Amino acid sequence: MIALVCEYPETTALFLVVVGLLFYVWKKKLDFFSPATIYIFFQCLTLAIAYLRLDHAMTPFHAKTWFVWGGAMLSFVAGCLLYQWRLPLNADSGKGFEESHFSYNWKWHFVLSCAVLLLYLVGVAEIIHKAGNLILFTGNAGYWASRKVDYGFFSNFFSSAPLVVLLFGVASFKSVNPVRWIRWVSLPMALIVSVFSVCAYPSRTSFFMCVGFFVILFNFLCKRISVLLIAALLALGIVGFVFVASARAQYGGSAFQSMTLDAAMTMPYKYVANNYWNLDYALNPDPDKHIHSFTYGIDFFAGVFEYSGVPGAIRTSMGWDGLFNQSVEKIPGYNTTGYLWEVYKDFGLLGCFLFPFLAGLALSVLYARMNWERSVRRVMFYVFFIYFVGFWFFLAGYKQGLFWSWGILIYVISTICMTSRKRIV
Repeated sequence: MIALVCEYPETTALFLVVVGLLFYVWKKKLDFFSPATIYIFFQCLTLAIAYLRLDHAMTPFHAKTWFVWGGAMLSFVAGCLLYQWRLPLNADSGKGFEESHFSYNWKWHFVLSCAVLLLYLVGVAEIIHKAGNLILFTGNAGYWASRKVDYGFFSNFFSSAPLVVLLFGVASFKSVNPVRWIRWVSLPMALIVSVFSVCAYPSRTSFFMCVGFFVILFNFLCKRISVLLIAALLALGIVGFVFVASARAQYGGSAFQSMTLDAAMTMPYKYVANNYWNLDYALNPDPDKHIHSFTYGIDFFAGVFEYSGVPGAIRTSMGWDGLFNQSVEKIPGYNTTGYLWEVYKDFGLLGCFLFPFLAGLALSVLYARMNWERSVRRVMFYVFFIYFVGFWFFLAGYKQGLFWSWGILIYVISTICMTSRKRIV
């Protein structure tokens, strides 16, 4: 154990931060899914995993990278604390759903959720039309799930399984939805769509979002998830990664079986670590390496106008990267950089500190208001946003038009279903 600590000092320090954070949340009986806790937990945990350096591409961070990564986390937490310090002492004594000024029409919510489900199934039908079956059951699933196959706008439909799960999921809990038959139908629908999405289009991002949305909804609408359970899962994860490190040393030969085992163990690692090695590579490029040029803040709003085709035209004319950061991937196919690189190329160093601060402030406002006087809209938006805080190391969701369309649909559906009590006869 001491040898592992000496060999992985950064990983050890970051894991200690994660464990200390969990202990603090448990001791103070806090909610794990608060903005600052989620940000610190996932940023430190994933960087700790990355610093195991199970792949040669994960080189030590330069000083500039540590400055950007650490400064962004401090800025986010500062935004959260700024709002918490100005809260009144009784701000956490929530009114709950029953004292809300609005009555929610769950029948309309169910109908509109079914409409979104039908759109999703239209996209799935287009998959079957082209691939001949659900992608998981085709002879070459990798080909049909690759960028070589263009499904057009139907891809937006079959990629929206998490939105379907969110809409049916929020209707599955008695604490918010008093209509029994809608709860009984919504719960299995949310679970079935989560599994079906893997068969239709085996995407780890969509599946994790489906599961993540439902878990966070459970935490707020049914029962707060115990920190002890989270700690137990973390312990299993640590054991697993220690096993990987040990197995690499034990099976370091050149036999074909050893290489296969090595690839099987390091594949999940690469999906996490490539966010960080690409970030460091992008922030500290070689002198002769062409890196994505400054976007003057224009590309920050690409997601809003994505379906108009304007962002693509601007990126082509300016020579900027697309959504897949081609210029900064060290290993082909591993091209994620997290939101910090996106903010850096849009607004420079200032953006890496200002954007997290504003995001932390905004999410703290939403979190406090949700706890003070909950509404279905606030719960859905908070679940939607806090998921991206936890998994911001995967992608900057605000740069994708799909997620903007989800946000609009959540707002429109909740507005249609929300009626002032004064209008009820």
